[in-house]
Amino acid sequence: MDKNKILKSNISYGIIWKGISLLFIYLTVPILLEYLGKEYYGVWITIFTLLNAAYFMDMGISLGVKNKLTEAIAKNDSVLAKTYISTAYFSISFIAIFMLFFGIIFVLSFEMQSIFNTNIAERELKIILLLSMLLVFISIVLNIYKSLLSSFQKSAKVELAMAIYQGFVFIQILMLPKIISNSLITVSLVYGITNIFIALIFTGLFFTRNKQLFPSYAYFKKDKIKEILGLGINFFIIQIALIIILTTDNLIITYLIGPEATTTYSIVNKIFQPFIIISTFIFAPLWTLYTNAYYNKDFKWIKNTLIRLNQLFIILIFALILLYFNFNWIIKFWIPQSLNYSNTLIALLSLFVLIKVYGDIYMTFLNGIGKIKLQMWLFIFGALINIPLSVLFVKYFNLGSSGVILATCISLGILVIAMPIQTFKVLKKAKKITQIV
Repeated sequence: MDKNKILKSNISYGIIWKGISLLFIYLTVPILLEYLGKEYYGVWITIFTLLNAAYFMDMGISLGVKNKLTEAIAKNDSVLAKTYISTAYFSISFIAIFMLFFGIIFVLSFEMQSIFNTNIAERELKIILLLSMLLVFISIVLNIYKSLLSSFQKSAKVELAMAIYQGFVFIQILMLPKIISNSLITVSLVYGITNIFIALIFTGLFFTRNKQLFPSYAYFKKDKIKEILGLGINFFIIQIALIIILTTDNLIITYLIGPEATTTYSIVNKIFQPFIIISTFIFAPLWTLYTNAYYNKDFKWIKNTLIRLNQLFIILIFALILLYFNFNWIIKFWIPQSLNYSNTLIALLSLFVLIKVYGDIYMTFLNGIGKIKLQMWLFIFGALINIPLSVLFVKYFNLGSSGVILATCISLGILVIAMPIQTFKVLKKAKKITQIV
């Protein structure tokens, strides 16, 4: 397997599909903002962010099976591969039903108006949340196709699926004002149903071409759950910590400041998202390639890849400096409505991007080879301090939404020091063992 060729192919096609996906996202935002208004948009973004966090609540099975399936493919063991796939589908289905049950109880038991700090009718909020939860938990099961494609070194197809999804969402949001006015329920249906539709298509295409791997209850093995969760449970803990660190920002801002502040924060943050997104689809194919390279003791390729990623990181620094000095012009060109934000928020979001990307350079490698215990404990520490720091900076230091992203930067800061050190130690140890053998 030519890893460099696969990497270039996935990144090249990934750039095309991700570019199209981003285009649709940025075309959708001003239309959706105009359609819903600042308060409704802020509430929707908070709901959307929180429910998207549910995709990380599969106890790490989708990530664990990606590693195990990659190993099974490397061994050319189709029976083992089908066993992992079947076990993953049935396990996640059970988890999704379990989470939906408790989600329904939570929504029906608490007052949503207080949580979302809004005057939107309580009944409307509950209907939106219940519908969205149902659609999201169906998607959690169907979205396993992303791990399957990544294991087969087809991560660019995941980006293609997302581009098609965003395209369909854009067309529907564009048509909404002509059909119904200011309907959060309709918006939630558009996003949820479209996601399910795309997942069904790509899942069907995968199993049409790999019929021998189609999940079957006969191949569901309880002992394989433990194998998958051997890594997966650690991934799950990391995901929970990331949810607390990264996805509670909108809820904290909504609760402490208000939905309109969430709207401003979300829109400003979206200007920085392309850097995170581009880095993500560069790292996505590397995950399983690192697994394969480490399994085959190709340490030279791993080292060269890390060097190239650090070179790209230097380019990222200059790109963010350029963005900082041109930010006002860019956002006015994109969003005609006036937004109240500070230069401090822009600077801290730039810092967040640098911390996130630099940490991911090394975490992608460590995730690929299953060395994740250290980062798990560091993420737990970050999650424990994140919300208290956010409240402290917003409520007592009057930093507004800037205080929330500052807390996030502090929570993730130690990872950018620890992850490179661990990577170098792992590679040095593996190289010595190989030389002895």
